[in-house]
Amino acid sequence: MFLIMSAAYIDIELQSEFGQLPPSLLPLGNRRLFQHQVALFPDGVSGYLSLPESFQLSDMDICWLTEHNVNVIKTPDGLSLGASLVAALNLIEQPLETPLHVLFGDTLISPLPIGNDIVSVSLVEDSYNWATVNKTSTNLWLSEKTDLSTTQNHVVCGYFKFSQPRHLMRCITQSHWHFLDGLNRYQQEIGLKTVATNNWLDFGHVNTYYRSKAKFTTQRAFNELTITPDWIEKSSYKTTKIQAEANWFEQLPPRMRNYIPQFMGSYYSDKRFKYRLEYLHHTALNELYVFSHLPSVIWQNIFHRCLDFITECQHHLAPDNVPNSSLKDLFGLKTAQRLNEYCLSKNITIDDTWNYNGEEGTLSDLVALSEQWLPCNENNKISVLHGDFCFSNVLYDFRTNRIKTIDPRGLTHTNEQTIYGDTRYDLAKLSHSILGMYDWIIAGYYHVKINDRHITFSLATNPQLEDAQQLFIDMVSERFNLSPMNLYAMQIQLFLSMLPLHDDDKMRQDALFANAFRLYEILKGYTQ
Repeated sequence: MFLIMSAAYIDIELQSEFGQLPPSLLPLGNRRLFQHQVALFPDGVSGYLSLPESFQLSDMDICWLTEHNVNVIKTPDGLSLGASLVAALNLIEQPLETPLHVLFGDTLISPLPIGNDIVSVSLVEDSYNWATVNKTSTNLWLSEKTDLSTTQNHVVCGYFKFSQPRHLMRCITQSHWHFLDGLNRYQQEIGLKTVATNNWLDFGHVNTYYRSKAKFTTQRAFNELTITPDWIEKSSYKTTKIQAEANWFEQLPPRMRNYIPQFMGSYYSDKRFKYRLEYLHHTALNELYVFSHLPSVIWQNIFHRCLDFITECQHHLAPDNVPNSSLKDLFGLKTAQRLNEYCLSKNITIDDTWNYNGEEGTLSDLVALSEQWLPCNENNKISVLHGDFCFSNVLYDFRTNRIKTIDPRGLTHTNEQTIYGDTRYDLAKLSHSILGMYDWIIAGYYHVKINDRHITFSLATNPQLEDAQQLFIDMVSERFNLSPMNLYAMQIQLFLSMLPLHDDDKMRQDALFANAFRLYEILKGYTQ
C-alpha cells in the first residue's frame, strides 16, 4: 500500500501565490505534483491520496486519478499529522498485512529509498522546523528540535516505509496521535533505520518550492536548455530561430527591459548558437491559470500587467523600411497554408461537414467567419512586438506585481529578424491562453473523441476562470478597442494554423482541432 499524505492545505505564503490547495496539487512541470508522485508507485501496490474533506477535486483530476488507479481518501480538516495518518488508514478499509509506503504530499524523491522500516533523511539548506534524528537517545530517536550545527544538516524528508502498518497505527494512537512520538515508539518496539537520499525535492515552503522546481526543471531539461540557479542558456544547431530571439533581447528599447530577465549575452560554441538569461524563480502564467485557485482580483492584476506590456510596446514605433510582421502576414495566408497542410495529412478537405456537439459546420465556415471578424488594418501602427506573448512565455512575480516575458519570436513570416509587428497579434496570443484555453489542452485537461466526422469535446470548467475571462474581454475592449468577436476570430485563426505543428501527439492535435469548432460556436453566438 502506498499513501500520499496531502490532507492539509499549503502554508499561507504558498496560498498567496496558488490559492488554497493541498500540497500534492501544486504545479510542477505543467502537471500536478501528484502526477509525479504517483509515478513512484511500485508495481502491484495499491495507491491512495489523502485530501482535506473540504477540498473539491475537479472532474479532470478525479478522472486522471481514477485512470491511474489512485483512490482518494477524504479526512476531516484540522487533524494533526498522526491523527490524519490513522484516519486515512481506517478509512481505506483494506487489510494492513502488507508493507506501507508513506510519502508526504509536499515531497518528491525519485528514485525512492529501498528497504523496510526506513525513514528517509537528507541534507538541507534552510532552517525550517525539520524533524531530526537523535542518535544519542532511544526515547526521542526523532525530535522536532532542529539544531543544524549538531545534526550535520540531515533531517527527516518525508518518505517512510513500515513493515507493520497496524502496529504503526497502535503506536501513534498510544502516543495521543502525535506522529513523531508514534514513530519513536515504533522504533523501540519494531525498529527503524535511516536511509540518506540526495534527490529530495521539498515543496512545502515558498523558498524550497522554487528551489526544488528549478532542480526538477534542470533534471528534465533537453540538450537545447541548460539551467543553473543563476542563469538559463538556450542553444540550437538551427541558428535562425535562436539568433532571432537573442536579437530581440539585444534590440529591445532600454525602457522595456524591466519586462525581461537580465540578458547575459550570446555566442557560438560547439557549432551551436547560444544565449543566456538570468534565471528567475517565478511561476509561468500557464501553470497558474491551469493549476492554481486564485481569485479574480489577482487575475485582474495579472491581466493589467500583461496589457501594460503591450501598451508599452506600442510606444516604440518601428522605423521606416524595417522588417516587421503585419496582421495580414500573421493571419490569412499563413492560416490557409497551415490548414491545407493539415488537411492533406488527414486526407480531408476544408469543405467536409463536421458535427460538433450537435452543430454542423465546415472548416471553410470557420475560416470565413473568422476572416470576417479579424481586426481591420486601417491606421494601426507597427511597433515593438513580442510575437509569442502567450501564458507559457510570461512569468509573474507576486511580490512586485510584475511580469517578465521570455521566448520572443523575433522573426517575420519570411524569417527575417525583427522586433517589430502588429501588437494585436500579441493580444491574440494572450487571448488564446485566456479565452482559447490552450494551456488546459497542453496540460491534458480535456476529453475529445472524433469519429465519422462527429466531434465530442469538453474542457475542464472553473467558475473563477469564467469571471476572469469576462474581465479580460472588458479590459481589452476598454484599452485597445477590440471586440470579443475580434478576439475569438483571431483565436480561431491561431488554432487552425497550429494544427500541423502538433502532429507528434494525435490526441492533442484532435483536441486543438475540436477547440477551433468550440471557439467558432462562441463567435457565432456573439454575431447572431
